[in-house]
Amino acid sequence: MKTNFFSLLILISSLIFASNYSNAQSQTLGGKVEYKGANKKLAVMISDVKHFKVTVETVESLKLKENGLTFEIVIVGLLAKEIVENKELIKIIDRSEKSGAKLVICEYALDILKVDKSKLDKRISITPNALIYMFELNDQGYNTLVY
Repeated sequence: MKTNFFSLLILISSLIFASNYSNAQSQTLGGKVEYKGANKKLAVMISDVKHFKVTVETVESLKLKENGLTFEIVIVGLLAKEIVENKELIKIIDRSEKSGAKLVICEYALDILKVDKSKLDKRISITPNALIYMFELNDQGYNTLVY
């Protein structure tokens, strides 16, 4: 009985901590973030909704246009399916476009996940293979990150 109680207490404490940590993280991103790097060309490969949202928040904070930054978000994995099927993500796509980031999606992921490409938002470019695309961005001088 004591073991179950303590296990439940630890679980509840962990959930409360995780919730508070998540809220604190999103609150700190509210203002402008200063990017001190020399490279003005940045790209991130994203495979899930959570990281997509965080990336768009970061992009908004960076004020791309004001700071002369170029930013590409390359969509792979399960996010490739979610971006087409989850209508709630249209708001995130809108925010991304408004911030000046370019969205690119992996056609290979769309094919593997059997996603109807005709339903893809027209603002999202398609690349045949996201990994090769990231290598090419790197060759073009982009700082690239896989998230």
